[in-house]
Amino acid sequence: MTGMRWLFAGLLTTVALSAEDGMMPGWEVREMAEELVANGESVAQILDNVRPKEWIQDGAPEAYIQQHESLQKDLESMVLSAQALARDPEKLSYAVDTFLWLDRFHSMTTSMSAGVRRYQSAPVADLLDAATGKSAGAIARLKEYMRQLAVATEQQMEIADSEAQRCRAEMVKRPQ
Repeated sequence: MTGMRWLFAGLLTTVALSAEDGMMPGWEVREMAEELVANGESVAQILDNVRPKEWIQDGAPEAYIQQHESLQKDLESMVLSAQALARDPEKLSYAVDTFLWLDRFHSMTTSMSAGVRRYQSAPVADLLDAATGKSAGAIARLKEYMRQLAVATEQQMEIADSEAQRCRAEMVKRPQ
């Protein structure tokens, strides 16, 4: 039982140290994730107005159709992962998933926006760029948060391992 107290105290210390070292607080991560969800819904509405099938008659490559469908699916995946991150901001896999979907979405949006500008409407492309740009800052913040979360997790694992080794050594010392 004493070992469990030490382990618990160590984990609390790690969490406290993480907060002191500049770890983004959970409420801020939730807020960022909720902003990503809201912005994703705005971008989805704009993408609903993008009509790449109609561009083909103007000489656009058919690849825009698949790209548009893929972009919509990626956006949906990004929104779902951001919702999961908002529910559980300390789960590293949710932060990584959200970051990867967001990064992929941003890279694909640039090409889609160029197609919208050329084959559909410059104002719609401007709307898409502006809506996508709102989440650009989240990429850097999410990347830093993932690093912070990974460091905190490593610290927790080191403490757990150290405590496990200490407990093992005590058990070996006990007479049988």
